[in-house]
Amino acid sequence: MRADKVKVPMVAFSKQYNLSPREQDVLQLMIARVVNAEDISQKLGISQNTVRIHVKNINSKVGARSKTEILSAFILFLDNYYERVMGTPTTSLVQQLPS
Repeated sequence: MRADKVKVPMVAFSKQYNLSPREQDVLQLMIARVVNAEDISQKLGISQNTVRIHVKNINSKVGARSKTEILSAFILFLDNYYERVMGTPTTSLVQQLPS
């Protein structure tokens, strides 16, 4: 999925769940398929432990138990966002996801 299709909804998602700017950075990398703590820490210049704390905080705020659930919550939010705001049918975005 192209980054421009998720930028505005990601801001809305972050507002809805009250994510901090750094939590947003972590989420943005997760959306871009950078999902392990080592890679995220290198990209953001923070420790792996700090990445884990940010992921734990995102889990808590979103009501998820894993990075997979965080991404699933974002995908559902994205579908609803585009259906509500843009009038795009929900299935069109889900079908674009790689299997």
